[in-house]
Amino acid sequence: MPRVRLFSLADYVKAALKLTVYERDENGMIVASVPGASGFFAQGETFEEARENLQDVIEGNVLLALQLGLDIPDIPGVSIEQEDVEAVAA
Repeated sequence: MPRVRLFSLADYVKAALKLTVYERDENGMIVASVPGASGFFAQGETFEEARENLQDVIEGNVLLALQLGLDIPDIPGVSIEQEDVEAVAA
């Protein structure tokens, strides 16, 4: 039976952004990444730009993972529940 994943995308993104590590690369760009979350990284000329870009990347990667049925990286403090489609529709 098909299953759906239930969670708040806004809470997921907020929790992921709290874990963000910022580093300056050799060209002076700010690189923002979420440790342990493959694909959750972005860059910008400022910390704010890197953070905004990272938020877009996280949202896009999660939505893509949901569409393709892929795993979503675990983020501490965020519970992703799975339920049968039939139970959710009832």
